[in-house]
Amino acid sequence: MRKFMCSLALFAAAATLVAVAAPSAVVARQKEKDKKDTKKDDKDKKDAKAPKADESGAIEVYQAKDGWRFRVVGGDGKSVAIGVQGYAKKEDCLAAIEVLKTALAKAKATEPKDEKK
Repeated sequence: MRKFMCSLALFAAAATLVAVAAPSAVVARQKEKDKKDTKKDDKDKKDAKAPKADESGAIEVYQAKDGWRFRVVGGDGKSVAIGVQGYAKKEDCLAAIEVLKTALAKAKATEPKDEKK
């Protein structure tokens, strides 16, 4: 039960990040596109690896030894959360991400109750 609760908490955290970052990601991408169109000459001067204050995170889907997995990456490029299981098919992994997004959009942050033994 504890492992399930930890997994649920991880998915909740990842979905919250996705729900919060998704609307701002669209705006950030549009801003980047506008900047690239107007300042092509300045592109060489900027360091591509330097994190920007307005960058948002993303969900990466990748092939691992045990199947397809996903991770949530922050604007600075560091992993914020990872999926706890591998999926046999990429489509299954993408479906799990969609379920997670839907669940976290409705979720509220709570503290776990103390279990009496």
